[in-house]
Amino acid sequence: MLFTRLARTIIKHNRAVFVIWLVALALSVPAILQVQSVIVYTETAYNPKTSESSIAQSIVSKEFSISQGNSVVVVITSTDVRGNDVRDFTLTLNKTLHNDRTITNLTNVTSIYDIYYQLLVGYTNEVHLQLYQEKNLTSLSTSLEFSIPTIYVNQWTTLVYSGPFSINQSQVAVYNQKANQSAWPIISSQTPQAYQPIALAYENLFYQSWNK
Repeated sequence: MLFTRLARTIIKHNRAVFVIWLVALALSVPAILQVQSVIVYTETAYNPKTSESSIAQSIVSKEFSISQGNSVVVVITSTDVRGNDVRDFTLTLNKTLHNDRTITNLTNVTSIYDIYYQLLVGYTNEVHLQLYQEKNLTSLSTSLEFSIPTIYVNQWTTLVYSGPFSINQSQVAVYNQKANQSAWPIISSQTPQAYQPIALAYENLFYQSWNK
């Protein structure tokens, strides 16, 4: 009977009930906006400020700028944290945590040596690319230095052997000129476009030296 009469009252005065709900909702908005400031998500929030866990959390938050959550910071102290013993301990701890199958919620372990490793890998890749480019340029320089004279001499030798047995000075000059002209198509086909002016200048210098 109670619910029947309540339902009839709500149906009969539905507009008034709607207005009452709107007023109640408006009055509850300030309280809703403050809900995040009163809800506590971590157990340590109830600890006294003088407890060891609270003091440790305060130091971590202040010195390492890490907020509360699922992260754990391990601080290693030593007279010289740059020593090999600290490095070996850190790497061993990192490896042990990764290999411990009993730790099921561990997603990542990062130490300063992991950061060093990533930087070293990036630097090595960059240096490797530069060394590879230098190797190519060195190989090209070596090829230009030795292949151009070789091609020229081969062309000159072919011309001389195909001519008469006895030749005079003017014929030698003609052979030199033809060797220079016939050598360039071979040289240019083996030289990248960007370095062909250098190769041509080098061939002409060799041609001039050969004629002296």
